[in-house]
Amino acid sequence: MYTLYLDTHGTNIIIVLFKDRKVFRKSEVETHQNHSMTIMPILLDILTSAGIEVQNIKEILVTNGPGSFTGVRLGVTIAKTLSFTLKIPIKTISSLEIKAVSFSHEKVRIVEREKNGVFLGTFTKENQLIGDYQYVLNKEFVESDEDVENVEIDYEKIVNFSTNLPSIVSHAVNPLYVKQIEVQK
Repeated sequence: MYTLYLDTHGTNIIIVLFKDRKVFRKSEVETHQNHSMTIMPILLDILTSAGIEVQNIKEILVTNGPGSFTGVRLGVTIAKTLSFTLKIPIKTISSLEIKAVSFSHEKVRIVEREKNGVFLGTFTKENQLIGDYQYVLNKEFVESDEDVENVEIDYEKIVNFSTNLPSIVSHAVNPLYVKQIEVQK
């Protein structure tokens, strides 16, 4: 079974094609605000190099944020469109959750930095979120001994973790926005 993973929450576009829960093809491209021009060619390259048609994808996993407002929206929209068109399940995972899942820990606070602040999420040993995600401005951020920031992502752990995530009707999938954008202030 082929599972497609899309992650556009940061400066990189990451697309992973899994075959039977093992990484089959992976592409990570640094784009710096060119996600919309880059993501579809990357996706087509992965499918072509794998020798499969888009109809062979049986499940989609998408990182729904927090992160870049436009990047998250783009990835979620493509995932929803593919899910709806192909009539296949879609699951979401947060950008902080993928870090927590990628390594063994007890209780941990995941930190993801962006230009003006940090996104925070605290997770149990079982990778369950404690409380809510937070956004803290750099000038207000206080580091903790529980903080983990730089994590090598283990995509096979993520796809295996996703087996326990609920499938969502494509129309109900939404970006995870933690900080307010200027329009909302």
